[in-house]
Amino acid sequence: MVSLIQWGCRVLTQSCCTLSTHRTFSLGVPGLIRMHAIPKPKSVDRWNEKRTMFGMYDNIGILGNFTVHPRSLIQAPAWLQGWKGNELQRCLRKRRFVGEKMFEKDLHNLNKRIKFLYKRFNRYGKMR
Repeated sequence: MVSLIQWGCRVLTQSCCTLSTHRTFSLGVPGLIRMHAIPKPKSVDRWNEKRTMFGMYDNIGILGNFTVHPRSLIQAPAWLQGWKGNELQRCLRKRRFVGEKMFEKDLHNLNKRIKFLYKRFNRYGKMR
């Protein structure tokens, strides 16, 4: 029994010493990466819409004698052509452009959305 206790004390003291000198961080040498199989190459659609339309308006200046801006060739509603902004700015711009031509219910819903967005931006916007 005494020898068992002595053996336990010896093991504990040896493990404590090795634990204190053992590094707990890496020196930058990566471990082995285990790969079960070589990964298959990704299939990329080279003719998706984004890639096919890239550079579409580049030749307008060269062929059109720089008289036409690509913004004028975009087919979109008048309040959105060549314009950037958040949802509140978009709704305000829409109301300014076509507010008097809209149906009553659509205009009412647009005004409700603008009212909601005003509250939201004033409470939680970036400028707060």
